[in-house]
Parts: sequence; structure tokens; C-alpha cells
Amino acid sequence: MRLARLLTLPLIVALVATPRLATSQVNINVRFGTRLGPEIGVFAYSQERLGDWHTNYRRWTPVTLYDINGRYYRASVPGARPVMMYTYNGEYFLPPQDAEWVNRDKRYNYGRRPTPVDDGRGRAWTAANRRDPRLGAEIGVLDYSSDRAGAWQQNYRKWTPTTVYEVNGHYYQHNAPGARAVGIYRYKSEYFLPPSDQAWNGRDNRFNNRGTPNADDRGRVRSKP
Repeated sequence: MRLARLLTLPLIVALVATPRLATSQVNINVRFGTRLGPEIGVFAYSQERLGDWHTNYRRWTPVTLYDINGRYYRASVPGARPVMMYTYNGEYFLPPQDAEWVNRDKRYNYGRRPTPVDDGRGRAWTAANRRDPRLGAEIGVLDYSSDRAGAWQQNYRKWTPTTVYEVNGHYYQHNAPGARAVGIYRYKSEYFLPPSDQAWNGRDNRFNNRGTPNADDRGRVRSKP
């Protein structure tokens, strides 16, 4: 009997630990053309920015985001993990971490509250992160991938050249003071940088080469959602 109890204990610990581990290790395959919408940048709760939660939380709107490969989106795909956040004045942020906050907001689904993994991803809000509302929606930009967009030599005419505007490492729909224009492509609802091959330069006469992505753009984007 004692041996059975000793064998059972590690199994229980493993079962309890597995879901928490999975949230940081699951790699979700997102089908090309899936309409995820722009990636959502999430901030940590800041009393300085948002006020004391005891008096201000009713001004915030609870919203469900979906964790897809460590990034957050409004749309879901199979395998995505729902996480409850808040939104206010166009910004998305994690809820307060005070123990007193738990079950205080009746509108909030506490069964989907963030895990420590999510808490570690929240960016600290600073004045430099302030977003000009004239920029419009944030755009999730990927690197060019032949697996997703096809070989550029045959497919580039199917892509639509477009311009986005970069501010503090994020890309937006519209221009505003201080924004930098960046030329990219859109295809099947995905936005991506042009190919980096030397042979591509000057091939597409539709592309505005004055907004050619720089090394910073190349370094910050991912190959897939």
C-alpha cells in the first residue's frame, strides 16, 4: 500500500504540472491565409497609467485574446489558448496581480485569467509606448516565406504591394508624425516583407523601393504566425 502511494504521487504531480507546461511549449500550425488579424501587443497593468484598479476597473472592458505560439490575437485557431485581458482607450493589458482583485470583477472570466507565462510577456508601459490614434490598427508583419507565399520568381505578381508605417518597432495602417513608411506585400490576408534575395531587387516595378525594409525590419519579424 505504501509503495502504491509513492508511485501515485509523482503521477499526480505530473498531471498537475502538464497543462502549465503546455502553455509555453505548444507549437500551433497556422494555415496560410487564416484571418488572425493583427497581433495584439499586451502591456502589464500600470497604476500610474490606468489608475487604481479599485476605483477604475469598471472603465475597462474584459476581452478574450488567443495565445498562438506565444503571441496574442483576437481570432482563434484550433489549439489556441484563450486568455482574458482588459482593453481601455485602444490598449490591451493584463489584469492586476493583487490577490484582492480575484473574483472582484463579475464581468471577468477568472477561469481564463493569465498564467505566470502570460504575466512574463506583458510589456511595461512607458511614455514611449504611447500610440497615436491616427495610426489606426496595428498590422502583424511576417518575413517572406516561400512555403507560405510561393517562390517569388513565379508568384510575386499575385502579391499586392502595400505600405505600412513603423513606430517603435510596430507596424500600423496609417501614417502619423514620426512614423516611417515601409513597403511590404499582402497576400491571402497575410502581410510580409519582400524577399531578401539580391535577384529580387528591381524585379517588381509596382513596388515602392523608397520604403525598402531595413535591417531592423528584417530582424524583428517572424517567418510565420
